[in-house]
Amino acid sequence: GIAGTVWLDFTTGGGGEKGAIDATEKGLPGVQVEALRGTEVAGSASTDASGRFAITGLASGDYRLRLAASNFREAFGGFSWLGPTLVTPAIIVAYIWIWAGFAMVVIGAGLAAIPREVLEASRVEGANEWQVFRRVTVPLLAPVIGVVLVTLVINVLKIFDLVLVIAPGSAQRTANVIALQMWKTSFGVRDFGLGSALAMFLFLLVIPAMAFNIRRFRTEG
Repeated sequence: GIAGTVWLDFTTGGGGEKGAIDATEKGLPGVQVEALRGTEVAGSASTDASGRFAITGLASGDYRLRLAASNFREAFGGFSWLGPTLVTPAIIVAYIWIWAGFAMVVIGAGLAAIPREVLEASRVEGANEWQVFRRVTVPLLAPVIGVVLVTLVINVLKIFDLVLVIAPGSAQRTANVIALQMWKTSFGVRDFGLGSALAMFLFLLVIPAMAFNIRRFRTEG
């Protein structure tokens, strides 16, 4: 048979001899030890209160000892706090948080550029605030709103980093987008042909928004 001791080879405060059981070092009870002959487990035993074990009933030959996998806990994989039902709303909230400032600044600048005389004239003519907003303010803000909408549409189509960072691996497929899939295909599985095709598809989706913006700029110019 094979006998031995499983202990914690560590001395508080330092010192001690490596690979030897010192007086202050303690054995580990309840540890499962396996004797391997080749790749097969030929026998096993658990350590007692002092860390000692004895594996009996072994045939003569060479054996290798190892600690059984049952002694160890499964590795910590982190908290998957965003499941399939929450990952998309979380990305939407983060996207709005990032781009709300841009939209407010641009629209605020457009509001500041509206002549006050036009608004006052509308009120003098008897229009209420809702009518002033719907029939005067919004039409005058249409070019600014168009810039904001086109910019946001292009950025939504190209969104990549938020999905990669926010969505955990288990829920990333639920929130997958074209740009992320292009990156995974090209640099994950290294299928550059399919990755290039996805890039061209994304480019074709962006072209209409860009063409609309360019056409509007030329019309206004």
